[in-house]
Formats: sequence, structure tokens, C-alpha cells
Amino acid sequence: RPLDALPDFLIEDESAQSLLGLFQLVALRRSQLDREAVGHFILSMTRSEADVLGVYLLAKYSGNFADAQGTEHCLLHIVPLFETIADLRTAPGIMKNLLQVPVVRRSVKNHGGTQEVMIGYSDSNKDGGFVTSNWELYSAQAALTRVGTNAGIPISFFHGRGGSVSRGGAPTGHAIAAQPAGSIHGRMRLTEQGEVVSSKYANKGTAQYQMELLAASVLAHTLKSLDEKELQPNPEFQGAMEALSNLAYTSYRGLAEVGGLVDYYNAASPVEELVQLNIGSRPARRFGAKSLHDLRAIPWVFAWTQNRHHVPAWYGLGSALRIFVEVRGADGRDLLRRMFAESRLFRLVIDEAEKSLCFVDLDVGRSYAELLPDVALRERVFGMVEREYALSCRQVLELTGEAQLGQRFRKFSRKLQRRGQILKQVGLVQVRLVRRFRERKNHADLIPLLLSINCVSSGLGWTG
Repeated sequence: RPLDALPDFLIEDESAQSLLGLFQLVALRRSQLDREAVGHFILSMTRSEADVLGVYLLAKYSGNFADAQGTEHCLLHIVPLFETIADLRTAPGIMKNLLQVPVVRRSVKNHGGTQEVMIGYSDSNKDGGFVTSNWELYSAQAALTRVGTNAGIPISFFHGRGGSVSRGGAPTGHAIAAQPAGSIHGRMRLTEQGEVVSSKYANKGTAQYQMELLAASVLAHTLKSLDEKELQPNPEFQGAMEALSNLAYTSYRGLAEVGGLVDYYNAASPVEELVQLNIGSRPARRFGAKSLHDLRAIPWVFAWTQNRHHVPAWYGLGSALRIFVEVRGADGRDLLRRMFAESRLFRLVIDEAEKSLCFVDLDVGRSYAELLPDVALRERVFGMVEREYALSCRQVLELTGEAQLGQRFRKFSRKLQRRGQILKQVGLVQVRLVRRFRERKNHADLIPLLLSINCVSSGLGWTG
């Protein structure tokens, strides 16, 4: 349909009117000021091809196409974002179909010939747990890379990482080196959020080091990944990772689906107080509901960090390792040790989970759990965390051959040793501050509570 034959829209819904107005504003600014005035349009929660094509259609209606007829190509870089486990699994099929649509192909070609896809670490972790999130992100990237190759349009990735391990935070060099072979090919975008910005870029020296490290890691992966033994497809390792992912997912969902978990989470963490403090970039809940599904991933991680459970960063790993060895016996144990030595992805998962286990403090966790008046629910949920924590510690130590968690990371261990006791004391004080604030509802009590939250965040190195 040509643009001069488009219908007149009578939009009464405020959010729909705002969205169309946004597209019209983009077209106006790009035409009047600079075509680079607006960058990529990221479509959150992409679930189907229709979601993306809908953006192309709105771009056409609002004058964001290159020609007056709106048939040639879109001027906006439209980037689908796949976030949940289900979305990551359907992403290759969606992109395969999209890259066959003529207007999409023309648009991508005019933007340099590469289609960008954003992948979400936070929501995939909240949805499936740490182990499953890492494996599904890796698998999606590998499959999407093949889709791009077959379509003749390379796919580059925009990594929506946060600062904490639960949200994709990991040493830059190691994280990039563990990406699937051929998935970077000289192009990579990532987010740097919150306290990570100040810790990495607060002064010229650290900023220059971080940029050099990022550039060098991307260059090394581009030049070497297709020939590196550690990144070559290994059916035995891939099968084991798939099995571990399924086992960890079952364990994690066993906790996530416990009746009353949201009540435990609200009572046994400072999440309600975090909402009132207004220190985040987005609201804690997407739609105002109090369900786990609607809770945003950032406060989900932040609250579990403050109450020192750190559930999103390790829960399910111990059960996965134990059951895998029980089923496969000595051969399974040997396979895991070979993967630990030879698989970069598996090594990265174990390394970061081990560090996270070092941050867990069950004394502070127990004190927080006691804020929940429902004793039965408290013992059920906290008991699950205690048992899985003990199991995960044993399984990791058995795999690594170390006598103590964190021994392999000397700098990390020294830092944690210096801060550990202080963090424990601040955590116990924080529980008393939360209790006092909830009882008195005095706004003045927020000030020391905020200070305690800031202290724990600084000591651990992330907010979530």
C-alpha cells in the first residue's frame, strides 16, 4: 500500500499514540538534524517474526523508509532482543524466516550487510537459572551464526550483560574467548551498567585498559576461534552440557515454582525497600503485579545479593553435577574433568559459580529468612537453599580438586578475606534496619538502610 493511501489513525490508547509519536519524532530528527541522531531500535521480548515486521510497518507509516513509497528499505536499524529461555530457543527459526523477507534483506544490506541480534542474560537467568542460561545463550549464538551464514547475511551479537555473574558479568577476556567459534567475526556490542561503568571507566588509565582488552579479545576470537581446539564442536561435550543444563533447570525451577516463593522473596530480602529507594533505572515490576514472572531481573538479582543467598548465580549446579555422575558413574566424572580442562564454556560456568558460592553467607541468609512470619514456608525455602548450597560446594570442590572454595583465585580470595567479616556484620545490621523500617514505617529509617545497601553492594562489587 503506498504511503499516500495509508489510513488515518484514530488512536485513543495513550501508549499506542506515544509509540507512533516516537517513530514520527525519530523520522523528523533524522531528516532535520542528522541521520545518526538515532541509533538502533531494540525490540524487547521478541517472540515472533510478526513482532519484528510490526516495527518495520510502523517505521513505514511514520516516514522512516528511504523512499516516498515506503517499499525500498527501512532507515532504522531494527534489532530483535531475545531474553527468556523459550525466546532463545526459538530465535534461530525466527531469524531464518526474517532474513528471507525482501524488505528486511534490503534494509540490512543498506545498513552494512550485518543483522544485529541482542541476547539477554538477565531474564534468561531469572527464567532458567545460571547453568541453563549460559548453555542456552551459547547454543542460540551458535545456531544464529549458522542461520546468518546460510542466509548470506552475517549475524552479530549485542550482549545485554550486567555487572553481576547472574546477569552475565564475567572477566572480559575469558567471556569473549568462550563464545562460539565464528560468532564474533570482528563485531561485538555489549552493555556496561551501573557500578561496572565507574569501576572500569572512572579514569583514563582503567578505561584505556578495558577498551584495549575488549578490542584485543574480539580480534583474537575473530582470527583464531575457527581453528582453536577448545572451540571446535565436540558432540560429547555438547551432549554433556545439554544434560547438565536440563538437570540444573529442573532443580532451579523446583525452587522457582515453590508455592509462596514470592512471599518468601518479598519478606526475606529488602526488595520492597529497594523499590522505595528509587536507585534503579527501571521499576521493580513490569506491570505492577507481584508475581515472579512480572518481576524485573535486576531487582531479582539485587535482592538475592543483599540477603546473601545469591540464588541466581549458582542454584541448580550442585544437583546437576551430582545426578550426572550418579547416572554415568566413573565415566561421567572423568568426562566432567575433561570438560573442566578443555571446554572454555564449562570452565567459565564453574569458575563464576564457584566465586558466587564464596559470597553466600548463610548466617545473614538465615537472619533474613526469620523476617518471614510463616515458619513452615521459611524452613521449606531456606532449607532448599541450604541443601543445594552444601551440595554445590561439595560437587565443585570434587571437580576442581581444591580443598577450599576460591583457592584457585588468589586475588579474589584475598579481597574477599579482607571484606568478609565486615560484610557479614553489615548484613546482620541491615536485617535489623529492614525489620525496624517495616515496623515503624518511618521514612528517616531509610537513610541508614540505604547506606547498608550501598555498603554491601560496594563490598561485593555489584548491585545486581
